[in-house]
Amino acid sequence: MSTATQNRQGTATRHRLVKTAERLFATHGVGAVSVRAVNAAAGLGPASVHYHFGSKDELLSAVLVDLGAAVRDEILANVDTLARTDEPPTAHTLVHALTDPYLQLLLRHRTRGMRWVKIIAQLSPEGHPALHAAGRQVSESLMTEVRRAFPGSDPDRIERRWAISVTGYLQALGRADEWSRDGDRLTPEELTDFHDDLVAFAVGGVGRLLGS
Repeated sequence: MSTATQNRQGTATRHRLVKTAERLFATHGVGAVSVRAVNAAAGLGPASVHYHFGSKDELLSAVLVDLGAAVRDEILANVDTLARTDEPPTAHTLVHALTDPYLQLLLRHRTRGMRWVKIIAQLSPEGHPALHAAGRQVSESLMTEVRRAFPGSDPDRIERRWAISVTGYLQALGRADEWSRDGDRLTPEELTDFHDDLVAFAVGGVGRLLGS
């Protein structure tokens, strides 16, 4: 077997493991899913995750980056735009810089995107290392703009207060389809309306918590 063929097969196997782990993590919770369960659900040998990723945490990082890289890059671009303006950002522009890419992800990749959001919502309150590794640059850049927007906010509480508002948005967004009246998932139009309401709520929370 040629090296190129082996590389293609290895890439396909890694992608299979990532998609399987994504589904299991979103459905059952990251903590409740074992490496053995991922291997079995993917129909692969018991050593597959360790061979291709080394550990469960590295697999989790791969899951976050697989769809999250585009979200991260879009958020960074939005934050860079805010940073280039002389006028400090507002609660409205800060929240939209973070949340608009989430909506775009869900409109592009509804099923997998919703799984990804659910995983992010699980990890955010506990500050999981994989989450920080995947989005450290976003977090640092965004917090710079948050501090610029609210220079009078308590410096010892500003990060936590921002996190409270963002975590609430993520947790609600991950459960968006539970709000459907007929049992089906929300249409793209309904999802957009739901997202707009969540963003409005988050903007109000940011303004209240950080601007006080």
